[in-house]
Amino acid sequence: MNTMQNAQQATVDPITLEVVRNKLDGIANEMQQTLLHSAFSPIVKEGMDCSAALFTADGQTISQATAIPIHLATMIPALAAVIAKYPVAGMAPGDVYILNDPYCGGTHLPDITLFVPVIVDGFPLGFSVATVHHQDVGGMTPGSVPTNATEIYQEGLRIPPLKYIEGGVVNHTLDQILRYNIRMSDMFMGDLNAQLAACTVGARRLAELSKVYGAAQLVDIFTLLLDRSELMTREALRKLPQGTFHYVDWLDNDGVELDKRVRLEVAVTIDNGTIHFDFTGTDRQVRGPFNTVPSGSR
Repeated sequence: MNTMQNAQQATVDPITLEVVRNKLDGIANEMQQTLLHSAFSPIVKEGMDCSAALFTADGQTISQATAIPIHLATMIPALAAVIAKYPVAGMAPGDVYILNDPYCGGTHLPDITLFVPVIVDGFPLGFSVATVHHQDVGGMTPGSVPTNATEIYQEGLRIPPLKYIEGGVVNHTLDQILRYNIRMSDMFMGDLNAQLAACTVGARRLAELSKVYGAAQLVDIFTLLLDRSELMTREALRKLPQGTFHYVDWLDNDGVELDKRVRLEVAVTIDNGTIHFDFTGTDRQVRGPFNTVPSGSR
């Protein structure tokens, strides 16, 4: 991160900093509870396969719910893909963006993410984001996780970064495309609306927080919290054994070539507050649906 210089200029007393930090965590967890209580499908209500988080306006995670690590991590490249296509300066209150494409920051196709920009008096404060593993998104098998797929088109509907709602008005063309490509469309739309509710709660709470502390001071607090997190993480890495550590493991097969094992190899180097993962030696892309896209690896 390149925020240290700004952090040094910010003057926020430690009590305010800690109060806001806990408030941000509370907002993220309130979003998560909204998802769980509002969703229609058992994969969310019982399996809790959903996640919520808050981000800064430039796409850095500022707070996470206690949720699914792979969701929370891949929200970062997914939001980056949205911002690359729709610059923040052009976003407006009431806009909502959607994405599930693994090659644009997603995970697998059932994981759909909604992004709501939080704009206060014309000032872009951040993003409220929620991901849900949907029960079905089309494809060759119910549930959209075919274990014998050999191409992504067999897995379901791919959604690149798109504007799902503009100024509070739903894109009904996109809405109909979604409904007509999914087996259980009513349950799907129920879960999607639960995501929207969660993101709306997060956006509302973050806007309320800015009214208390001011948008400018809140951005300073974001910077201070991010820098403190980086310092604490690097210090934790320095306490680990230093050096390079190798490991090799195997998958039984890729679901398609059943008699061929898949090699996974990693060399982890920990050095003075940094950590580096080198996957040289891992098998190349396989035929079955077990390949990890860049967002998942990172």
